[in-house]
Amino acid sequence: MWMDGMNDAIVVGGGPVGLMLALELSLAGADPLVLERFETVDPTIKAGSLNARAADALRRRGVAFAGDDPRATAPLGPRSPRLPGAPQPEPAPFTPPRFAGHVAGMTLRPDLVRWDELGRSSDSALVAQQQVQAVLRERLVERGVEVRQGVTVTGVTPHADHVVVHSDAGDLEALWVVGADGGRSTVRKSAGFGFPGLDGVMTGYQALVAGDGLDDVPLGWHLTPTGVFRRMPNNLILTAEFDGAPADRTAEITAAELTRAIRAVTGVDVTVTAVLSATRFTDNTRAADHYRRGRVLLAGDAAHVHPPFGGQGLSLGMLDATALGWRLGGVIAGRLPERVLEDYEHERRPEAERILDWSRAQVAVMRTDERSRAAGRLVRRLIDTPDGATEMVRVLSGELVGYGVPGELAGSFAADWAGAPGETGSYFDAAADGAFVLAHRPDAAAPASAARDGVRVFATADAPASLALVRPDGVIAWAGDDGAGLADALTGFLPER
Repeated sequence: MWMDGMNDAIVVGGGPVGLMLALELSLAGADPLVLERFETVDPTIKAGSLNARAADALRRRGVAFAGDDPRATAPLGPRSPRLPGAPQPEPAPFTPPRFAGHVAGMTLRPDLVRWDELGRSSDSALVAQQQVQAVLRERLVERGVEVRQGVTVTGVTPHADHVVVHSDAGDLEALWVVGADGGRSTVRKSAGFGFPGLDGVMTGYQALVAGDGLDDVPLGWHLTPTGVFRRMPNNLILTAEFDGAPADRTAEITAAELTRAIRAVTGVDVTVTAVLSATRFTDNTRAADHYRRGRVLLAGDAAHVHPPFGGQGLSLGMLDATALGWRLGGVIAGRLPERVLEDYEHERRPEAERILDWSRAQVAVMRTDERSRAAGRLVRRLIDTPDGATEMVRVLSGELVGYGVPGELAGSFAADWAGAPGETGSYFDAAADGAFVLAHRPDAAAPASAARDGVRVFATADAPASLALVRPDGVIAWAGDDGAGLADALTGFLPER
């Protein structure tokens, strides 16, 4: 039964990005509705990690990953608050991971990375995309947010004061609509967004398979005269051939097709007898010309697409969701002026363009022509230095993500600062319900007006300045040594008076 009346916001797409956005909207005071075309979570092999910035988006909402807490036994679980004065588990000594990442199929050497120069407030997380969806669904159930599955959206019709969403189950109206419905986004196409970029030049597969001869395929990343491949111990195999984009990315992937691809790239005489999970991809790189047209917005793959090398796509989309959620939710709830939506695209589109460049560069050096391979040999020499390896890990971890001038506090992400004596938990605990947080050092008094404006005040000796105003997405909006500039900073996040 369709809900009568006007919805606050409809999120089209119930993947991790759409679910994260719905959670952020709910925390900001809106009542979103999520529409998802699949009846159940798609089990197809997908992303398997979040960079540190994206993992922190979940940590701020009370989620812990295996490795965050010595007591954790599952990939995702509830986060234990850091309580001042209470016995805490001794943190495990940091050991650099054996796999630091790769650039264009060339594995980085962990022994060259200067780990002490990298931010250690939190780390990347090895977690399957389906697990992220599961924990977000649990949070939405707790908050009473409805996710309707098995509903295929066929288009949207924007109006000046609302949007009509058309689907195979009927029409719905909403004040706002967000397309989080993937690279082939129906919302993006029907709302008239442009999607400029480059077409693909490769055909790639990522598949979990069984068969004969697979043990003869070398583990790890390898560049060969005919392409690139990676094999994991569980026979998860990725191959890439640079002979053009696939004619039909949606066609069924057969054992014979994968057998041919693996043989062609690895040179090993394998025979795939069972396809447990498989995807076909290419390297088209595109970004929407705008992230907002009137009352329709885009997030995740609906706003930008690129190949999966380096695992950047899921993290990019999760940060879209956190950057948009508090803004749009606050506008819907009447707590924020509509002008805050302008900064969503200004912040997030440059980040998408950076990842598109990163993806294009990797494809350029993976191609099999001699000029590309010569460029790859140059990159190999650069990343086999401490400076090069450290910079590449900084990129892969998401540490480069920020919205201000490098070296300045405003626009950078807040760490999980420990609370001062008398505080309950850490900064992540203080931010768990999506509030603005004014962090202050114990010797710096927080202006009383901050609390009156709905900002949570949090004392911490770890604050990077006497006062630091942190947005719901963990970004430091303002920092200073007195309250003189705080009122002006808050003005940007409060309705006109």
